[in-house]
Amino acid sequence: MAKTNSFKIAELIRGIQFDVATDVITTTKHINSKSKKVGNQTKTSTSQFSLDTFAKADYRAARYIIAMSQGTNFHSTEIMLVHDGSVVTLTAYGTLKDTNLATIDADISGSNVRLLVTPASNSSTVIKFDRTLVDA
Repeated sequence: MAKTNSFKIAELIRGIQFDVATDVITTTKHINSKSKKVGNQTKTSTSQFSLDTFAKADYRAARYIIAMSQGTNFHSTEIMLVHDGSVVTLTAYGTLKDTNLATIDADISGSNVRLLVTPASNSSTVIKFDRTLVDA
């Protein structure tokens, strides 16, 4: 069943709260915008896949916080990447891990920059991310 615009607006309002005492707006929902995004995928193979993409013409750099889990094993890292239109350079730092659950790379495919992840195991691996982009 398709959601009506009235339903969507009601859901939006329900998720927003304003604290008069502190003059702060909060939400219980994740907010995606032009330059911010959260997402996740669950994989059960060791095949490389694109976790996220963005338009290379619109954005020059990105920062990702990535959290992975596989059973009782966890892995978290922060990724910074930048591109020149044809080559992507990235660095991972702040890595915390029980086990190395995946390798991370990036490339340019057509008009998009792709963040690529290769899980280390066929066991169910959950990969979550929080992304911030910087305009070109």
